[in-house]
Amino acid sequence: MPKLKGVRGLKAFSIGQVNAITGIPKPTLRYWEKEFGDYLDPRRTTGNQRRYDENSIAKIEKINYLVKVQGYTIEGAKRQLDNLEQVGTTDPASQDPIAELARAMSDYLLKKSS
Repeated sequence: MPKLKGVRGLKAFSIGQVNAITGIPKPTLRYWEKEFGDYLDPRRTTGNQRRYDENSIAKIEKINYLVKVQGYTIEGAKRQLDNLEQVGTTDPASQDPIAELARAMSDYLLKKSS
């Protein structure tokens, strides 16, 4: 695995940057990494610091939508993510205009931070 260079080199974001982008607290991100290990697995630097790419951030937003907006338990969210992957649906929020707005805002912030 190549060394991660930073935000400009490979668009790798630290946990603090992901917190700023998504508004999800760092302890929650760490917890979700453990709970959703098969689905969410950020890369690590040689110093063992987490680095999230844009795909990982999208996955975090899906988890957040399922748990915080839809009210799923962790186990329920895991099942829902499994179902979405089996069906080939990548966006649980596609029918929710507020989630669409949030995603658009996140995309804007990601582009601004690059």
